[in-house]
Amino acid sequence: MRHIFVVLLLTASTALGQTVSFTGAAIQNGEVTVSLANCEKLNPVTWTRTGTLLCSSLTFFLTEGSCTDKPDAAGNFEVDEIGQNDTTASGTINLQMSKALNAKGETCEAQKANRTYKLCASTTRQTNLGQCDSTLVSIGNSVSFILDPVAPNAPEAPAVTGLDSALSVSVTTTSDMARLKVEVVEVTQGDDGGSGTPGAVVRSKEQVTPNNVFRMDGLENGKTYGVRAIAFDKAGNESPASALATGAPIASNGFFDEYVDAGGQETGGCGAGGGGLAVGAAMAALGFWLTSRRKQS
Repeated sequence: MRHIFVVLLLTASTALGQTVSFTGAAIQNGEVTVSLANCEKLNPVTWTRTGTLLCSSLTFFLTEGSCTDKPDAAGNFEVDEIGQNDTTASGTINLQMSKALNAKGETCEAQKANRTYKLCASTTRQTNLGQCDSTLVSIGNSVSFILDPVAPNAPEAPAVTGLDSALSVSVTTTSDMARLKVEVVEVTQGDDGGSGTPGAVVRSKEQVTPNNVFRMDGLENGKTYGVRAIAFDKAGNESPASALATGAPIASNGFFDEYVDAGGQETGGCGAGGGGLAVGAAMAALGFWLTSRRKQS
């Protein structure tokens, strides 16, 4: 009798030790987030399990409630099932927001606010006495499937600094910005001397936050350009463009050019007066040159 109890206990321990983990490129910080434009998109998620199913099948489903709800309850959407005697250790399921919404009689187009589902891996398990419990237990790691239909607000107008044949652009970020795009555009001169309507995009660059400083190269020195920023949230929703800022690249001379401009001479003697002037010009040129180099970095 004692041996039977030990066997039952070991069997129960295996069952109680069942786990399911979810992995995949679509999962970021425990979430799969999609925009309204990607409501129909298939988002592959790989599941891997350990342990043996002894009491019932393993069911994967989406719910806005609890993972201990019934997979076939109203509003829950079953995405896959592994039979009680199936030994498959891993597989892939495709999460599709439109199907989850359709299970509740809803459509993607009608959504105006975030919707959050839980991806569940649930089964019944044995008790310590070897009996099958009738209550579903969640054995998967926490993954949220989120529809985000709301675009982030437009960024503030960027700060623009002129560099040699380039512009340095700094954008203030907020917590809902996952990625930024900066566009440099042609601008027409208004009748009042101000910048008119933005024209064609001449340079564009994207990068993830917190890299919010952009160097926009390949521009014409002395020419005024318009600069605007666009933000994307983690679902891929695109914000309106920021207000237009302007800036002009500034030519940066080399050290010798700055030295001459500051009063230095190409050739000179060794006199004290000439030496003093040359040293002063050299120091001034060095200051200008270093400042210019800092602007380029």
